[in-house]
Amino acid sequence: MPYKNPDDKRRWEQEHREQRNARRRQKHSEIQSPTASPTPDPIPAKEAIKGWKILATVVAGIAMVLLSALAGTKSD
Repeated sequence: MPYKNPDDKRRWEQEHREQRNARRRQKHSEIQSPTASPTPDPIPAKEAIKGWKILATVVAGIAMVLLSALAGTKSD
């Protein structure tokens, strides 16, 4: 709201301060509302554990292949 007179602007802001603060408080409470459901975990814990077990198995398999390849080249 453009005011040509800064005193008029200051007076308007003082008169409407409570309304502006009430709107801010309401907006803030809507954002932080306890009724809003939290976002669910994208991966359940059991599936995450399964993923780590699969990853560990793959890494162990690659390590075995590399060890056997290195052992094969050293014996020549």
